[in-house]
Amino acid sequence: GKSLIYTGDVMQFNIGLIKLRSEKMVDFESLKVNGSDIEELFTNQGWKRYFDMLNGPIYTNMVKELWMKARVFDNAAARKEEEEEELINNDPSLKGKSREEIGLSDFKETAIRFVLARLDITISRAHFAKLLDVKDQGKRI
Repeated sequence: GKSLIYTGDVMQFNIGLIKLRSEKMVDFESLKVNGSDIEELFTNQGWKRYFDMLNGPIYTNMVKELWMKARVFDNAAARKEEEEEELINNDPSLKGKSREEIGLSDFKETAIRFVLARLDITISRAHFAKLLDVKDQGKRI
């Protein structure tokens, strides 16, 4: 269907040149033995789950493919989106209408978009909050 699409790379250089530096596991017990008992600080802020995930597998080729194809989709990108411009050019009566009225998905928030394994994927701040099991709120400073 619509999600089975192919796109080229956003970044135009050899994927073999990308060096992935995977995160190192944080050993809170070792830090505690050496006088730095900081685990509670991260647990209280809701970051314990993130540190637990660092122990999981890392699929380096998939991560490289993601960043070769990823693009930031923000308000400016939504306005410049080829589909929107093309639809308006084909039907001038659509000028001034909302994205939903034109038939495109509404822009809600900045997100990372990419196509991986022919699937159109969007990652937003809300996705990170759910993954880390924290509230999707905060202050931009």
